[in-house]
Amino acid sequence: MFPSSVSQGPLDIVSGLLESIVAAIPLIVSAIITLIISYVILRVLNRTMKITLEKSRVPIALSKMILSILSGIFWYFVILAVLSSFGNPLAPMVAALGSIFAFLALGIGLAMSGILKDLVSGAFLVTDKDFAVGFKVKAAGVEGTVVDVDVRKTRIVDNNNVLHIIPNASIEPAEWLVFSRPEKKTEKT
Repeated sequence: MFPSSVSQGPLDIVSGLLESIVAAIPLIVSAIITLIISYVILRVLNRTMKITLEKSRVPIALSKMILSILSGIFWYFVILAVLSSFGNPLAPMVAALGSIFAFLALGIGLAMSGILKDLVSGAFLVTDKDFAVGFKVKAAGVEGTVVDVDVRKTRIVDNNNVLHIIPNASIEPAEWLVFSRPEKKTEKT
């Protein structure tokens, strides 16, 4: 009654499904192995980078941000590799994922431009020998003692004991005055 290509019995459908599953098992196993190896590699790289950043005296908050960004980029490429290993049917999805990632990164970059300026300025301030905790300074129109410098903000207590919290991007590119520095303790031998 029906042509053979149109009518398929339940056994034919189940048989085709099982053949597809069996054919996909090597790809699934390969993807799982790739993910496991990538996880181990990422752990080793993260540990190495963390030690390197600690030795170079990068602030903890900045080093966490760097590690997070690098981990995200690493996993993005691992997932692209795993998806592309499944063949052409997933190629449009892989391309779409790449486009989504690019637009997301662009949007986040534009939205966070002020925060990124503060982070970069903070990295410079934290490592600057002329601006540190305990210095009496005038920066961003505030005169007082620096009590904290982190990667986003600097805290200065003025002469009236008022705490001023200033974004680093307002301090680092501008001129600041240093009135005094804390005395360094010398070791007696």
